[in-house]
Amino acid sequence: MNIIVAGAGAGKTTSMASHILNRLEKVEDGKILYVITYTNSAKNKIRELIIENKGIIPKQLRIETIHAFLLHEVIYPFHHLLFEGHFNSVSYINLPTNRAFSAGKLKELKQNNYIHVEKVTETAKWILCKKTGDNRLIKEKREKIINTISRYLDCVYIDEAQDMDEHMTQIVKLLDNKGLYIFLIGDPKQDLRGRNFFSNLVIQHQEAVVYEPTNHRSPLSHVNFSNHYIPFEQKQIPLSKIEGEIKFVLEKEIESSEDFFNNQNWDRIYIYQKNNRFNTHEKDKASNHNLIFELEKLISRTTDNEKERKLIQYELLKDIFSRLKDSNNNEILLLIEKVLNLKLNSQDKAKIHDSLKIANEKSHSPGILVNSIDSIKGLEGEKCLFIVTTEIAEYLLGIKKDQNKMMNYLYVALTRSKRELVLFITLEVHLKYTIQNWEAFLSSKKISKYISVPLAP
Repeated sequence: MNIIVAGAGAGKTTSMASHILNRLEKVEDGKILYVITYTNSAKNKIRELIIENKGIIPKQLRIETIHAFLLHEVIYPFHHLLFEGHFNSVSYINLPTNRAFSAGKLKELKQNNYIHVEKVTETAKWILCKKTGDNRLIKEKREKIINTISRYLDCVYIDEAQDMDEHMTQIVKLLDNKGLYIFLIGDPKQDLRGRNFFSNLVIQHQEAVVYEPTNHRSPLSHVNFSNHYIPFEQKQIPLSKIEGEIKFVLEKEIESSEDFFNNQNWDRIYIYQKNNRFNTHEKDKASNHNLIFELEKLISRTTDNEKERKLIQYELLKDIFSRLKDSNNNEILLLIEKVLNLKLNSQDKAKIHDSLKIANEKSHSPGILVNSIDSIKGLEGEKCLFIVTTEIAEYLLGIKKDQNKMMNYLYVALTRSKRELVLFITLEVHLKYTIQNWEAFLSSKKISKYISVPLAP
């Protein structure tokens, strides 16, 4: 196993592409080098870098997201050989919070050959590693499956490895033990779930770990500032020649926060998580997956033609969303019955009603629209506004110093800007911590007040 620990702005994706190109020269004919990412944007970036160098994606190279890899290489071809059920599609619907209802929905999905996205890594682990209650026959079949995969898989590269969950970590350990070349690159400081599985691998395989301390993106002052909040061995060395600026603004001195957000030319505006005054859901795609899933089942009763089903679904969804704000659920149910020429039973109506409720809640969420820190991880901007709320303020002020997920959120927030970072001190934070707290902190860090750019007439 080979591990690179690289912080924000270290050029992880470029470094990954370089290592991939070097490894490609050693891959035997007929074998595959698999690159796994956690986002489509990272997948596309690596593809671009490889094409820049090679002109094409070599036939022995696969670049996919984590779920695509596990679905196409493990779950779809092998699940039915070990366990009941043959999955051929993945669902992204919101699962009920009630465990019994959630189990019922998962069972229904399985009956329709869907696996839920939240179950992908766990199911792949059951296939490759173990599942409670395995008998001798299952263990023998599992070994054959692993041998089959090992025959064509040369190595696995994982980008943003700090995002691995417990199940994926077990899969990585298994593949490493089976002699596959495993390459991980990630940053424990950007583990926003506080899982620590990547951190534990770093500790367990210290002889295989290389630390990349440089930061190419962030200005000098930003790197020096963020270094106050991270472990000594992971402190970064700034390579940028730009000094950069870190400023602050007090919300209590702003006449309208929404106007301030909209009229100061921010590249990124972000917050730890949504609250009563700030919303992070511009378009929650997951809120629509439930409705899409229920409509798919209804439409399948009316026609077997897949092209026709998709066309009906597209037109029906467009019609439903155009009426969502102004029509009640009963009117939409009548619309569905009319379009599909189908009489809905009470169970159908209940499921559609629940799906419409989810879609409605997301579309009517109150608050000023901003980004979550989760959504801007991996992104950057010249001028960034970091909304400081009470949950994260105590870490920023140094009142709490534990290296945990909240400290990781703070680190990500402080390392997005390429030029100017402004701390937006919310009303709640100003009330909770005395002005003396803030004056002492801001003075010690040499952070001055942000002067608003005059609004255009």
